Amino acid sequence: MKLWIVVGSMLLSQWSLAADVPGSSDLPEVKRPLGSEIIRYSEGVQSAIRFPLERVERVNNRLEIDNELDIEGHVIDITYELGAREDYEPYMTALENTLTEQGAEILFSCESRGCGVSGLWANSLFKVRELYGPNGNQIYFAAKLPGAADRYLSAYGIERGNRRQYVHVRLVEPGVERSRFQGAQNLLSDGRVILPVEFAGNRVSPESRAAITAIVSDLKSLSADELAIVAYRAVTPGGSLDDAMAQSTARAEHVQALLGEAGLVIESAYGLGPLVAPAGLSPDRVEIVKFR
Repeated sequence: MKLWIVVGSMLLSQWSLAADVPGSSDLPEVKRPLGSEIIRYSEGVQSAIRFPLERVERVNNRLEIDNELDIEGHVIDITYELGAREDYEPYMTALENTLTEQGAEILFSCESRGCGVSGLWANSLFKVRELYGPNGNQIYFAAKLPGAADRYLSAYGIERGNRRQYVHVRLVEPGVERSRFQGAQNLLSDGRVILPVEFAGNRVSPESRAAITAIVSDLKSLSADELAIVAYRAVTPGGSLDDAMAQSTARAEHVQALLGEAGLVIESAYGLGPLVAPAGLSPDRVEIVKFR
């Protein structure tokens, strides 16, 4: 009986992952709604990203927002269709509270008709038709995330007339001209790729967290059981080889955890300190290697 339960759980997990649109993944800052599916996902560098800090209205047949940020930079858009185990209203409240507890500044929030016209959010701002619904069934908030670099996150939740519920999350990093991570090709040709992340201590820095999404998206086409995470760390002044080995192991395991949370489970993670670091490369870095 236990075996069937385990097998059933594995099949359910695989079905849930397969339901997400290809190449999509969650944001590290946002806990996925229970039982949800990612139905739309996009990312890239854009100009004139409109980030509302006020209700949206139609004036003379035009979209009108009295207060907004007009941003150029890197944007990630994720649309979740909620399952039966989650309700958009308590989810949005919990997400806003969690971000606030983590040090985010809430710049604007609204609900129901206080957000303006749902069709404008759906069709003009986010360009996701599933977000169109009754004006009385919507919630939105915009936040500035903590950290040295400016990063903005917004979330919009709605229940449509057919009772289906959706949450759309947008992460914007102004001024970032990030080329899409393309590690799969390097792994296939060279057997290794350096990950574009930096560390604060032994943890990936807040500014590098968004890179995890791009890494997972790019590497999902490969078999994770053929990959391993390897971190290097130089011996610091006054430190020892053992210290460097322990620090690199902690870094490798932290990257492993972040990748796993984002949907890429790599079972092997090793810290090699300053040992066998290829010449000419930074002694403080983390790689993924393909060993088969």
